[in-house]
Parts: sequence; C-alpha cells; structure tokens
Amino acid sequence: MPRYAANVAPGTSNTAGAPGAAPGTVVTTGAPGTSGPPKRRPAGGYNPAIHGNYDPNADYAIEARRQEEEDEAAAEAAAAVAAGLPHPTQDYSTTAHFNRFTGRYQASGINPNNHSDEAKSQRQMNAFFDVDAAANSHDGRSLKAERRAKQLTKKELQAFKDKRREKKEEKRRAWLRD
Repeated sequence: MPRYAANVAPGTSNTAGAPGAAPGTVVTTGAPGTSGPPKRRPAGGYNPAIHGNYDPNADYAIEARRQEEEDEAAAEAAAAVAAGLPHPTQDYSTTAHFNRFTGRYQASGINPNNHSDEAKSQRQMNAFFDVDAAANSHDGRSLKAERRAKQLTKKELQAFKDKRREKKEEKRRAWLRD
C-alpha cells in the first residue's frame, strides 16, 4: 500500500501522486523510512567544494542536463502510455494488401492457394461436417489399408460374388433387349 509524504519543496505541487491525493503530496512505494535507491552521480559530477561556482558549459553540467532530458523523456513516455497513447518514439505503421489487377484492398489471407480444387472442396465439406475429425478417425492408416485389414464373413463374400455375377448377366442380356 503506497504511503503519502508531504516532502515536496514549498511553492511546488506534485500531481503525479495517486488519484485523489492532495496537491503537494508525493507517493512513495518503498518501505517506511526509505526513499528508494540513492541517485548515483556520474563520475566527475558538480561538487561545489571542488568546482566553486556552477559553470553551465562545463562537462558536469552538460552531463547533468543530458540526464535530466532523458529522465523527462522517460516520464513523458510513461505518462503517454498510462494515458493509452502510443509510445512517442515508436512510429505508427500498418500494412495493407492490394489486388494487383483491380487495385482494391483485400485481406492478406486471400491468395491463389484459396482457389485450388482442394481448397474449394475443403471449404465446402467444412460447411457440412468436420473434415479433420473424419480424416483422423482411422488412426493414421489409409482407407485402403483399413479395408485390406477387414476380414469379410462367408455371407458377405458370397453376397459380393452374387452381385458381380448378376451385373455380368445383366450386361450379357442387355444386347438382346436393344
């Protein structure tokens, strides 16, 4: 649970606190009595005991200014992301696919493979039953292998032979009728 501390300099207000926090308060998320990790100075930072008067053109001032700009940019980016805006350093981009003959926009999944005989029959069969389940219902064996493994009974075998004999007989008699 964040706690609120009023350790903001007089005359300033920090509105980056939690929603509903009073102006001039700062939200700290560390343990009570700690203020988070100490901010490290870059080697050679400004020290009045060493450098005397502050020189804005000195190396330590330029480094400090660059660091402040980076911190401000990171804070702005975090605020934009929190507000739901895109990251300011990222470009907004999108892709579109256009038909080469008509020039009109078309979905990216549409391609010549969709118009093959196999794809058409797949779409039509999917409308009526589950093609994938039917294809996988034979444990990976081909239909031919399934039929070969099936043993016919004597009655079924005799029925097939009789049927074949009837067809032959029908063809033999057909020329007599014509």
